[in-house]
Amino acid sequence: MQLNPSLNAAALALLGLSQASAAADAVPGWTFEGATLIYSEADGRVQAAEPRFRATRNWDSGRSLSMGLTLDALTGASPNGAAPASTPQTFTTPSGNGSYTIAAGETPLDDTFRDTRVALDASLSTPLGRRNTLTTTLFASNEYDYLSIGAGATIARDFNLRNTTVSFGVNVEQDRIEPVGGAPQPLSRMPAEGEPRASREASVSKTVIDVLASFTQVLSPVSLVTLTASLSKSDGYLSDPYKLLSVVGADGEPLRYVYEGRPDTRLKQALYGEYKRFVYDRDAWTISLRLMSDDWGVFSQTVDTTYRWNFGARDHLEPHLRYYRQSEADFYRAALFDGEENQIGEASADPRLGAFDAITVGLKYGHTTRGGLPWWVRLEGYTQLGRSAGVPAEAADGLAKFDLEPELTAVLFTTGFRFGR
Repeated sequence: MQLNPSLNAAALALLGLSQASAAADAVPGWTFEGATLIYSEADGRVQAAEPRFRATRNWDSGRSLSMGLTLDALTGASPNGAAPASTPQTFTTPSGNGSYTIAAGETPLDDTFRDTRVALDASLSTPLGRRNTLTTTLFASNEYDYLSIGAGATIARDFNLRNTTVSFGVNVEQDRIEPVGGAPQPLSRMPAEGEPRASREASVSKTVIDVLASFTQVLSPVSLVTLTASLSKSDGYLSDPYKLLSVVGADGEPLRYVYEGRPDTRLKQALYGEYKRFVYDRDAWTISLRLMSDDWGVFSQTVDTTYRWNFGARDHLEPHLRYYRQSEADFYRAALFDGEENQIGEASADPRLGAFDAITVGLKYGHTTRGGLPWWVRLEGYTQLGRSAGVPAEAADGLAKFDLEPELTAVLFTTGFRFGR
């Protein structure tokens, strides 16, 4: 169904145009955007600041060039993967030249955690006839121990008077990791301070290939739906060289610590659906569902919804609610029982691979100045509740006295602006 020509122009902006038609209808000239994210976890854990900048140039021909710069700075304490203990625990830093101690009963956090990242990307969209658009992308990011470069291409085609758009894209990414102290042998023992550790290589790498197909359909003058299927294949070094596991006895107390080990390949499949609707000739409601599964045994579901309330000619509020649920990886272990590290080839206590539920609640306020320059601020709260998994049966009673899945809370504040012709 073609959009009603008399539909309020705001509906087009709020619902979004197809990729090809959006490029063709863009106003020629430069547009500049900027945003800054401040992320803060409770109890002195990870703190992050992420400014982002983007410049976009549109031409009369329908071509557009977009260039982005992202800076990340992370500090604070990050879980190292070990389980709590009844006595203080001392861990060797990744360099092997230092150590840090965790109080009895506390979740082991690595307070030496620091990270910075610089990321660049550029994309060029070119119309191929009246119905097709080709977008090519280059991207790269660099951290002190991590370099990532990649490229991608997406082709989109409009059908049915631009009410239907089909697109297909491929991205290829090559990463090189040079962990401090080298990449440890999977499930090898954490050495004492000053001792060398069993490192596999000083430098390791991985390759990620992503394939995506998307379908967008205008359902009525005030609604549209997007369906996306994606496939991602990772191959190479997929472990986190800084994560540990506790090897415990029947009483749940640590006997030693070993480095995690993950499979060298990962295949992920995801389905995503999004529905947008223009409401009351003024507002916009969006709801989406994403399902993801992989050959590591992880299955996740995400439900996300926003409602943009335009309560004035230049002002809007946008409440946001997101629910996420994830199962644990097949090789996820809260801890290993004595000797188990010699009987298995893969194990990780990384909370990101565990079973948990997470809720995000937020509110965005946006304003457009009299000169037509929009800016916005957003405040959100994040709560993650872990679900117990991967506890060795032989040490279950001993580990029961500890909180193996502590609640994680965080606050996210974002502000942004856009200006240009």
